[in-house]
Amino acid sequence: MTVLFAIQSPSGPVLEFLVLFAVILLGPIVFNRLGLPGLIGLVLGGYLIGSHGLGLIGAGNQTVPELGQLGLLYLMFVAGLELDLRVLKDYRKAAVGFGLIAFAIPFLLGACVGIALGWSVPAICLLGALLSSHTLIVYPTIRDAGLGGNPAIASAVGATVLTDTLALIVLAIVAGTQTGSGSIEIILLEIAIGLVVLIAVGLFVLPRAVDFALRGWGSDRVARYVVIIVALLLMAMLAQVFGIEPIVGAFFAGLALNRLVPNEGPSMERIEFFGAAVFIPVFLVSIGLLLEPSVMFTGHTLGLAALLIAAALGGKAIACGLAGPLMGFSRLERLGMYVLTIPQAAATLAATLIGFEIGVFGTTVVNAVLVLILVSIVVAAFLAQRVVKLMPAHVEHTPPIGSRILVVTTATGPSEAAVRVATLLARTDGGHSDVLVTSVGGERLPTGIELRALERRIFRHGFDGHLRTGVTSVADAVSHSVLAGEPSLVLVDDPSFVCPPGPVPVLVLQGTTASPDSVRLIPAAGPGDGVADEIRRRLERGSPRAIPGLGKRAETSA
Repeated sequence: MTVLFAIQSPSGPVLEFLVLFAVILLGPIVFNRLGLPGLIGLVLGGYLIGSHGLGLIGAGNQTVPELGQLGLLYLMFVAGLELDLRVLKDYRKAAVGFGLIAFAIPFLLGACVGIALGWSVPAICLLGALLSSHTLIVYPTIRDAGLGGNPAIASAVGATVLTDTLALIVLAIVAGTQTGSGSIEIILLEIAIGLVVLIAVGLFVLPRAVDFALRGWGSDRVARYVVIIVALLLMAMLAQVFGIEPIVGAFFAGLALNRLVPNEGPSMERIEFFGAAVFIPVFLVSIGLLLEPSVMFTGHTLGLAALLIAAALGGKAIACGLAGPLMGFSRLERLGMYVLTIPQAAATLAATLIGFEIGVFGTTVVNAVLVLILVSIVVAAFLAQRVVKLMPAHVEHTPPIGSRILVVTTATGPSEAAVRVATLLARTDGGHSDVLVTSVGGERLPTGIELRALERRIFRHGFDGHLRTGVTSVADAVSHSVLAGEPSLVLVDDPSFVCPPGPVPVLVLQGTTASPDSVRLIPAAGPGDGVADEIRRRLERGSPRAIPGLGKRAETSA
């Protein structure tokens, strides 16, 4: 009996983490079965366990909100990391033009709403900024339907870089002027210097430093992930030093490491895993803690939400309606652009939460923005299904040569030159390389300690990919891999290898250096597309001295 009386009701961090991760687990499952986005389940789950719901996490709790801050940084970092900069390059004119229009019109409509409601200038500017950004939530649905190569879709994806960057710059200025001390001129100068420093560090210093670290510790998966997280937090801290919101630095960190962390490589897999499992869901749950039904379901909040919805969704519709005809896009293509640009999530949540923290927004605005996010995601998800059904799949051009490279080698593993060539070709396109070690004539494949040593040697070149082994010949490995994996380029580390032209180009390493004269190209079947010239250009740029001649050595047949 004494033991029974000693039993206490659960409390403290253990209970808080239990209910937090229970929401992260069950919220998306329940709402996905209802046909609704799992994001909404996380937000409403946060309300359920918060002080306005069951009270399992009290109003004074700081653990979940602080973890949510890390999740917000992580969310903006991943947003910059996942952007396809190649798409922005290929469709830069259309992307820049549409991005400016897609930012300006919702910004102006949001400013008009703020002026009509009599808000302060900082609140007006911040409202315009949060309405002008968008998140590519439905892009995977559009891309998987074969529409990723459509010029209108690609332009809308590229425009995201510009709209989100401009929105975050406005956020940095507003937050800096509200929280900084001194004259506005001094604060704006400090922010301008800070943005220049962030851009300079992001373009030149950070990629080189991270590349150096990954070359040294790349074979250690934990160290590789921690290096990336340290780079994220370093840029966030650097932004804070200059009075800029840390999420701006996190976004620039994502852009800086965009090409070092390929979207389909193992590093991105780990980043997405921890983001989807912990950091981003915790942030969304922390947003739910702010929900107040007594505020949300009042006429004032719902009326404000209706104005925000009209300004955000209407502004994007006007932008697509204006930019589409100027760029020669059809009505259906304009609808595809609209579907991609109406979801409000990452930058919108970030700007809203920061506006609340610095006192520009109240709880009414926070709850109204959450209604906007819910409506925009549901509308986008519904329209995306129509676009997928109505828009014909776009026959994509040949993928970039560096998007997915397969290195096929013998049991001894790839040479230094092979790994270097694969890295030089993949980095430009933000792609990744996989290594397939084969066994010829009964050769023993590396296992255990030998395999780990081989991984360490490969990762010293900044390699980001998977290493696997297979009992097969080099020729069979090339044939099977082309049919099964559809790589953009096969690199064979065997100078005697020959084969007829196939679906993808094959590059045969013949020398011991990563130079144009050390490789022989077996082009893909069909008309030439400049692959030889592009390979030569990339290898010349990465080799100690430029050696022309790849085009002369390219084979036209076996």
